Amino acid sequence: MSTDFTAEALVKLPIVQRKALILEQASLIDATHITNNDLYNAYKLGKAISSIAKEYFQYQIEQDSQSNSVLQLEQQSELIRVLTDEFATNFIKWLVKYFEQSKTIIESHPNPTNLFQLSGATLLANSNSITRTLSTRMGSLWEKMSNISPYVIVPDFEFGLKITGVDIILFTNNTIKFAQLKTLKGTLTGSQAPRAKNELSIHDETLFIAAFDLGSWTFPAIYKTPRVAGKTFWEMICIDYGLIETHVKNMLQRIDKAFAELAAS
Repeated sequence: MSTDFTAEALVKLPIVQRKALILEQASLIDATHITNNDLYNAYKLGKAISSIAKEYFQYQIEQDSQSNSVLQLEQQSELIRVLTDEFATNFIKWLVKYFEQSKTIIESHPNPTNLFQLSGATLLANSNSITRTLSTRMGSLWEKMSNISPYVIVPDFEFGLKITGVDIILFTNNTIKFAQLKTLKGTLTGSQAPRAKNELSIHDETLFIAAFDLGSWTFPAIYKTPRVAGKTFWEMICIDYGLIETHVKNMLQRIDKAFAELAAS
């Protein structure tokens, strides 16, 4: 390992330089046993980060303990509230533009293409597209919330690197774990589950995570990758699940109210 490639060296650098050092270290790692190009790169990045991850986490935890620790519920609540307020504000702005565009399309193309448009049922005409967009965008929100914890690294945020099949890296029970983080237990379709299995299988310690303990698993237990959901996950990274649930409910109710008002107008 390069003498420059240490957790102590990395934490002092801007993200662009951290990325460069990790890529340099990853280039030295042998991954000839992996034939898939995306997983080939993911394996090399995973090994490079794993070599300094424990020390990197220890630094994060130590820094957090020095002042205004996020392990304090009041601090956690405020940080989660800021994220959910920002998300709601941005999504409502998108909703306004979406409805403006929808109105323009209807006016310029008066011939309806489905029963909802024919009936003037604006809410029904737009609901599917809007809820799909909302669900997709919320995926990055869970990453931001988990990143509040000093026991989590989001490679994209911390190093400017995307690792195929890995959303977050956790430090739990003195072990580094590479994980996929989804919204619900049933987020994956049947065809997506085998791909997720392959993406996680190249790393030594892994988790498949659902941010909320809702629905049934579509990531099978036979894959042997440990699965955690809802409160169990958030407690692993020392984030209070009750705060998550409260602020997310408030966020979605705010979005729902704006949606109803726009549809009515």
